[in-house]
Amino acid sequence: MSTTTLFFVLAASSIITVVVGARNSQTSPFNATLTSTITPLAMSRTPATLTMAQEMSTAVPLPPVCADATSTTTPLGRLRSAMRNTSFTQINAFFDAFLIFYSDEHLSEEPSPEERRLEYISGWDGAGTAAVLADGGAAVWVSAGDLLRARATLSCAWLVLDGDDPSQPTIAEWIAQERPIRNGRVGGDARLTSVNEWQALSSNLQREGFQLLHVQTLVDQLWNDELDSARRRPEFSRIVASLHHPQYTGVTWREKVTAVRNELKTIGADAMIVTALDEVAWLLNVRGRDIPYAPLLKAFVLISMREVKVYAPPGKLSMPVREALAVYNCFTTSTNCTRVNDYTTIYSDLRRTTESKVLIPIGGTFQRGASAAIAQSIPQSKRIFQPSPIIYLKAQKNKAEIEGIKKAHLRDAVAMCTVLSYIEGMGKAGLNEISVGVKVDMTRATQAGYVGLAMRTRVSYGPNGAEPEYRATNATNRRIFMNSTIIIQSGGQYDEGTTVVTRTLHYGTPSREERRAFTTVLRSLSALASLQTPAMLPAAHADPVARAPLWAHKQDYTPPTGHGVGAALNRREDPVVIDYRQDTNLHMFKEGYFVTSEPTWSEPGKFGVRLGNILEVISKPNGYLGFREATLIPFEPKLIDRNLLTDYEINWLNAYNERIRKIVGPELNIQGLTDVYYWMMNKTLHIELPPKTLKHTSAAKHHTCELKLLTMAFIGILTYIML
Repeated sequence: MSTTTLFFVLAASSIITVVVGARNSQTSPFNATLTSTITPLAMSRTPATLTMAQEMSTAVPLPPVCADATSTTTPLGRLRSAMRNTSFTQINAFFDAFLIFYSDEHLSEEPSPEERRLEYISGWDGAGTAAVLADGGAAVWVSAGDLLRARATLSCAWLVLDGDDPSQPTIAEWIAQERPIRNGRVGGDARLTSVNEWQALSSNLQREGFQLLHVQTLVDQLWNDELDSARRRPEFSRIVASLHHPQYTGVTWREKVTAVRNELKTIGADAMIVTALDEVAWLLNVRGRDIPYAPLLKAFVLISMREVKVYAPPGKLSMPVREALAVYNCFTTSTNCTRVNDYTTIYSDLRRTTESKVLIPIGGTFQRGASAAIAQSIPQSKRIFQPSPIIYLKAQKNKAEIEGIKKAHLRDAVAMCTVLSYIEGMGKAGLNEISVGVKVDMTRATQAGYVGLAMRTRVSYGPNGAEPEYRATNATNRRIFMNSTIIIQSGGQYDEGTTVVTRTLHYGTPSREERRAFTTVLRSLSALASLQTPAMLPAAHADPVARAPLWAHKQDYTPPTGHGVGAALNRREDPVVIDYRQDTNLHMFKEGYFVTSEPTWSEPGKFGVRLGNILEVISKPNGYLGFREATLIPFEPKLIDRNLLTDYEINWLNAYNERIRKIVGPELNIQGLTDVYYWMMNKTLHIELPPKTLKHTSAAKHHTCELKLLTMAFIGILTYIML
């Protein structure tokens, strides 16, 4: 045999061996036959010729099969089976698609574990809306800030789409693309989405040839019958409701009901359905443990001119609560008592209501109003869609509520000073984002009157701090070193009030860029806190004042600068929102409001800076309003470049630090936290004003640019108002 012939035989033999190896990864009779046929040829070193079909089958790898997408035992697979089972669909027909919403019957921002139907079906624990096709295919729409985490969390069975991107297909468009049929049926639970959202979905689906149908128990039946212990539905909270401390309510529930009835008369309604849980808690002066991050009771309230009805789960109202609400004496004087009904009967009672006009709350900036199922239960001729009057009554705190909020912030300041000094003093050994968050939560829980968290604590280090909606997971958890900033966003619920605070720290030597970013954000915080505004100025129009220092550096942020905060209620509440992009919510500040201020600087891929305080709106002479910080927690001095601060800003910072010393210092000593006291004193040292000449040279160009930006912003707002 010649050398050329031998080379050809060896090459052919090698090629066949590689092909066989590639095909052996796919188990099929064809693979076995091909292997047994080719192996002798290779061993005999005789050239072999593959057919065209064999060449094509070996050249194109088969697509990977997603087990989660085809499984019939997962929640997703069981849902698809139920969609073709009339005992689940409750109609004599099947569903071509089914929608799963993220919320409860009150459209709460954070539903309780037993209400997280979207998480049960998909595994996604954040907000969003999912669509599942009966014949395969599932997608979930999330906000842009949650996009990366959702794609990292969900299995291959799910397509993750950006709900904030108009170029992405909508729910109706995606269903029509994936299942191009006419006269199709789409199921969904109208209890779990708002009136406007349900109507928009229904209209969009109708244009694509689908009908949206309300089915309220399909997912619940599947979840209740789940055999997998890891996926089994959690039990509903059995903690009974309690009376909110009278010294922190200031007004009785009867007085609040009278105020609501007066508002209803003005609107032209003779009844109202209260669905938002913070409104229920405020109205009845009760608190519960049914929702994460807020001390709320899961209940509905129906107020008419003749009576007040409370719809609560059995056993939820303790005897002191029932006595305070005059449940036991509700026979003849029905206007001064409450009638308690079963939670599930609200829908049937609304269908039989005798009132001529019933107010159905619509959504605001943060609250979403009543559900579509609530609205559908009320006869159409009796519906009045209006914002809930309780929103405005609840937002303006009375003296007792204000005192309670101040006490809660004092407790919170002690807790945060304690944990921040502890973390700084332990040398940062072994710290990461998750462990710091745990320490913050545990330290807050040591304070008297602590009820729970007001939000999920978020800790972000280095590049993670530049992501506005970042939340640490086991996959993204960063070790904390000394070469970047660390942001801690947290809040607490106390018997007396609600707190939220954001601080940016640095455990090493900050860079010049980091100090500039931090100081600019601090200047933004100072700008809003120092603002004196006419009482008629909409809150949204105050936003350019806070953002002007950041705009001078071509920095901006997506979230609103601020929003309302409840009194031992939700950490975010309507009606106030501080956001220059608002063109509908132009509600004005009022004395007694509490609002947040949270400016942000982001350097993608590098670091982030964020600071957040709660401000009390206070009265000023001549019809003006001002602000006073309720949050009393020091800023990190090493991150402050005092040469970038104006004299006015330095005076503001010194006054703020002096308040921390006078108010928080004694409480630290009373609790025996001497080390924490000295830590706080070192963080609040008085800043001397720099010489005028040096200060003018270093800061004049920044302030001139900011003044121009601020002037242009106000001109734009005035032009918009005149148009």
